[in-house]
Amino acid sequence: MNGVIVAAMDLGSNSFHLAVFRVRPDLTLESVAKEREMLRLGEHVYRDGSFSDEAISAAVRTVAQFHAISESFGAQVIVAKATASFRDAENAQQLNDAIWARTGVKVQVISGHEEATLIFDAIRAACHLGSRPVLGADLGGGSLELMLGDQRQLIAARSLRLGVGRLRAKFPDERSDAIEDYVARELGEPLATMIGYLPTRLILTSGTMNAIGRLALSLDHDHDDRDDGLLARAVTRSALEHAVELILSTPESERSTLKGVDERRAATVGYGAIILAQVLRVTALDEVWLCSWALREGIVLHEAQSQEHFAFAINSAELRADSVRELMLRYRVDGRHAAFVARFALQLFDELSPLHGLTLEARERLGVASQLHDIGAFINRDQHDRHGQYLVKASPPRGFSRREIAVIGAIIGSHTKGEVEAPSDLDPSDLDEIQFSAALLRLADALDRSHQQLVTDLECNISTTAVELDLHADSDLSAERYALRRKCRLFEGKFARQLLVTISEVDGSTHHV
Repeated sequence: MNGVIVAAMDLGSNSFHLAVFRVRPDLTLESVAKEREMLRLGEHVYRDGSFSDEAISAAVRTVAQFHAISESFGAQVIVAKATASFRDAENAQQLNDAIWARTGVKVQVISGHEEATLIFDAIRAACHLGSRPVLGADLGGGSLELMLGDQRQLIAARSLRLGVGRLRAKFPDERSDAIEDYVARELGEPLATMIGYLPTRLILTSGTMNAIGRLALSLDHDHDDRDDGLLARAVTRSALEHAVELILSTPESERSTLKGVDERRAATVGYGAIILAQVLRVTALDEVWLCSWALREGIVLHEAQSQEHFAFAINSAELRADSVRELMLRYRVDGRHAAFVARFALQLFDELSPLHGLTLEARERLGVASQLHDIGAFINRDQHDRHGQYLVKASPPRGFSRREIAVIGAIIGSHTKGEVEAPSDLDPSDLDEIQFSAALLRLADALDRSHQQLVTDLECNISTTAVELDLHADSDLSAERYALRRKCRLFEGKFARQLLVTISEVDGSTHHV
């Protein structure tokens, strides 16, 4: 099999990109064609709130050109995804409709989290990350995507309104003293949270970051300047800091003379340098990589894996994690909430192991059910537990046995309320695992009823009559207290102990549930 040709359009706030790839059966990508048009649509949106007529005409014309190129190379799949400026523009639908009328291309406007997920998929495919967390940063015209994860999974992602076009619209003079303070405030909490996971490496992607990186590489006298075709290249922190200083000290009219900075990027690269300087300062990571793959490669990989007729072979060591993540993306799961619920469900599983006696395999199934517990909301928020159970069975994650899928589905189908029963196709002995796991998932889900991830830690103490759950929080947990009162019945029945919850909030107040 020679592979399938996939064309991906990345309709960004700063520029539009086309990447046409032949996708091989082992998910390697062979580049067929690449195009880029610097349209700076975001500058219209961040200044006026909508796309101008001229911007719409330019965007439609560019997508038509990209579509013609894709067809000329025999693309069997053509997909277009739009990011921050489309999310923000009041008349985005007008532009989408104009593109559809002219080209037949249906533009998918993706959320910041979806964008980060696709970018991180591309990073994982291009770079060997290992088992320790890394921090990714992708800077576009309208947003900065921060991603934390390892080779197996995306742990956390944040999309910040810190794109270079957005920043330029807000601060027309990049020498303004207010810019650094603004960037520091916007980056403060998200970076602090991710640094708490102790990432070992910083990985930079996108045009602006790579432009600064290329300049940094040229300033490193020990660097071999030849194009070696690598998808990821290490760059020293000191060289990046030198590049940032050089960009900011060079007049905009002369920046195109700097290696790696072309004329079209000269007006915005200074804002990127300010953002990167803050990221380097806060993270203090010495190991930095430049990754040439980003959103468009992530789009291609996702499209290839989601098409059943492609029948791609995937590394079995990553099959389960990859497949679960693909389902989360397909059904638009809130990744931050899912990660939070999985984290605390597994912590409860570990701390209460003397009471339930379940196996490590059961622990893995609980983790998967926790990540996928909300996929049913894709169909309807009402009864999303039962819808989720249906979806897991209808499009099961790869690498799991039929029994495992049934158990995971039953846990998902029981995570909100009601009695818990084993499906008819399971052995009655599986009921214990389903009931214990559903009880833990109900509690973990209740701990993030607000979907704001306010609980920072928990501690469990087991006695002969009760389980004492001590929660620590950054803010008021009114929604979580309400949910815990509603979702404790299954836990108390299955674990044969009263659940006593104490909440210690950041202001020093204490609440009992």
